[in-house]
Amino acid sequence: MTSPLLRSPQSSTASTVWREVAAAIADMGAKRCFGLVGGANFKVTLALTERGVAYTAARHEGGAVSMADVAARLTRDLTVVSVTAGPGLTNAITGIGEAVKSDTPLLVLAGDVVLGDKHSAFAFNQAELVHSVGAIWLQIADPLTAYEDARRAATLALKHRTAVVLSLPVDVQEMEVGAHLGKRHPVVTAKPPLDGARLEELVAAIRDAKRPLILAGHGAVVADAEPLLIELADRIGALLATSIQAHGMFAGHLWTLGIAGGFSSPAAAELIAQSDMILAFGMSLNMWTTKKGKLISEYAQLVQIDVEKGRIGVHRPVDLELEGDAAAVAGAVLGALKNDAPFAGWRTPETAAIMETKSNRRMPYEDSGTDEFIDPRTLSKALDDILPRDRTVVVDGGHFVGWVARYLSVPDYRGWCIPIAFQSIGLGLAGAIGAAVTQPERLTVLAAGDGGFLMSIAELETAVRLKKRICIFIYNDSAYSAEVHHFGPEGYAPGMAQFPVTDFAAIARGYGADGVVVRSVADLEPVRRWVDAGAQGVFVVDGRINPALVADWYRDLFSGANL
Repeated sequence: MTSPLLRSPQSSTASTVWREVAAAIADMGAKRCFGLVGGANFKVTLALTERGVAYTAARHEGGAVSMADVAARLTRDLTVVSVTAGPGLTNAITGIGEAVKSDTPLLVLAGDVVLGDKHSAFAFNQAELVHSVGAIWLQIADPLTAYEDARRAATLALKHRTAVVLSLPVDVQEMEVGAHLGKRHPVVTAKPPLDGARLEELVAAIRDAKRPLILAGHGAVVADAEPLLIELADRIGALLATSIQAHGMFAGHLWTLGIAGGFSSPAAAELIAQSDMILAFGMSLNMWTTKKGKLISEYAQLVQIDVEKGRIGVHRPVDLELEGDAAAVAGAVLGALKNDAPFAGWRTPETAAIMETKSNRRMPYEDSGTDEFIDPRTLSKALDDILPRDRTVVVDGGHFVGWVARYLSVPDYRGWCIPIAFQSIGLGLAGAIGAAVTQPERLTVLAAGDGGFLMSIAELETAVRLKKRICIFIYNDSAYSAEVHHFGPEGYAPGMAQFPVTDFAAIARGYGADGVVVRSVADLEPVRRWVDAGAQGVFVVDGRINPALVADWYRDLFSGANL
């Protein structure tokens, strides 16, 4: 939805910097801008809309960045955020940090005070703040180079897959320049050449492997490597698995194990541990993916492939490293194996039986439901059965995350987004709006905890105003449960992290959405009717889950850990 902004006055003789900046960004192919306008960014945002860039107004700058972050992840398009001076940027900084840690290309237009003004109420050192979360900061200071400077900022965001904040001082924005007839400049991201000797070593190791496994991470998603990785796995008889960030890749393939790490199914954990060779494509191999190292056998040959050499071996030693794009390496290995007969690998009836009998859906558990509370596993499985398969699942952060990963299926990797690289909660609701804007043909499903949802609840108005199709699934245990289950067992009183019950269904109706409180599977009948009627608008499922249930992955990964 593009906001109904008035068109700006036209000038036939000259252009201004704010027009030049908008022209450069539009010429670079930007399609969407999310933001909140103020005095220092109103005009440049208006100029973007006049150039055909769709604008979505958020209720908070942090929400605008999270919307743009998820939109950029799902589309790969140059995505823009527009915020005003001073607190406009400080409000956005957590989302910018998340984008940096997630390798999301974002261009943030930040209004700024008059050049050199240190006394304005809006004045602060933007560069230091932006650099503190790892983002790039640039400033338009010369009107004669405004177009090229804006183009450079967009190019850096796309080339380095990061967030770039472009400072726009209000006095410079109003300076006149000659009209610029710019054209879009394509961005070419150079891929590192493959090391021929390392490639030969890798191919030889693959030929010797008996139980190979291909692990795909976010880098494989960015490289569009899925078809080549599937072809390679089929050629060498490998099983397939993903990181939490790449969940959905290989969905529907007969030999995929799903997520590797703390959220693994019992089948995945058992079979990954039996692998004698693990090929990690675009994956960091951090503690979450390897279950603190327990998931990978000490006897397995571990190969890490990443487009950035500096990321290889950071979290654990590897036996063989290869710098390269995931798709390029997979293609090169396939080329080297083209004359080899397909390998048997370990795609056997015995392996298939483990995958079938030890899947998440098949594993029994003691249901913790009562008259007052529903077990979150039971609730998750029931909702998975009710909601349409053509969905985009966006997950906020919190103690509940693994229940979503284990029990809510996704159709492909574009059906999954989990913006928690910065370990912040409260980014999910805005992220879900970004997903709904970019993939309106799918139902967007947001999974959030009560704490994270309350942090960002202002954007519920945005979701309703935009008339997007979103099912908001709240795991409501009236607490910041990660802290309750961490410090309570250590003997500390957890009351600071516990709160009175919030009726999210009632709040939803106040915003113009629909909602239901769920304490049993039978309470989901209104959700079923909503889906049968076409799942239009926003529907909030207030799941009153048992607060006493501690997730198994939390015990395994977090208890006693230095967070």
